[in-house]
Amino acid sequence: METVKLHYKKQGTGPELFILHGLLGSLDNWQTVANALIENYTVFLVDLRNHGRSPHHPEMNYTLMAADVLQLIAEQATSPCYILGHSMGGKIAMECLSSHPNLFIRGMIVDIGPKKYIGGHEEILDAMASIDLIKIEKRSDGEKLLKTKIPDFGVRQFILKNLDRNGENGFQWKCNLEAIMKNYEKISDELEFAQAVEIPVCFLAGEKSNYILPVDHAAIRTTFLNAEFISIPSAGHWVHAEKPEETIKIILEYFR
Repeated sequence: METVKLHYKKQGTGPELFILHGLLGSLDNWQTVANALIENYTVFLVDLRNHGRSPHHPEMNYTLMAADVLQLIAEQATSPCYILGHSMGGKIAMECLSSHPNLFIRGMIVDIGPKKYIGGHEEILDAMASIDLIKIEKRSDGEKLLKTKIPDFGVRQFILKNLDRNGENGFQWKCNLEAIMKNYEKISDELEFAQAVEIPVCFLAGEKSNYILPVDHAAIRTTFLNAEFISIPSAGHWVHAEKPEETIKIILEYFR
């Protein structure tokens, strides 16, 4: 199994907490939350493979991505730690918790379950792939090119965080778009767990999101035996961005 050495940012003091972002994100997505946690925890914000400043690799699946994270934890954690993952990062966190539960005190999975998710990102990925990066001279050009294909302003701004300068004039996608598109079905697929998890795991959902529904709770508890479910009112899938104060409060209370 070929792991990659993940880029990360380490801040704070106290028990170690590893935070994993979602698909097409980066460690920067969780910086606001991390800033509120560093008095209580040593926070590791992690760029997952093919994202942010971490290495690009043609292969992407949850076994490999969890192995990357477990390698980082083995190198950096001084004792059992906490892990939190959002969306795709939540699936990676679940894989880590199931394969190596002895490494963790508690886990938090933000707005994702272990089931297969059909669709959701294809239009965004196709929009990104359709852009002729040679035509982009400044960041606002990327905004204009994406606007017709991604009408939602918030989603568009999130995607544009992946636009990175390539030399003095050109632009490139920071993420490995080719590998993400090639492996998207694996990223969307259902997780299969080696063993049940007895340590406490909180599944934090956005009330307006359909990623974790009440009907999913029983299935989740077949693997995560001590799962707790919390919903943040008026929040969608990007819980931490839409309701940062509520998210921070729950993290501090749960990872006590």
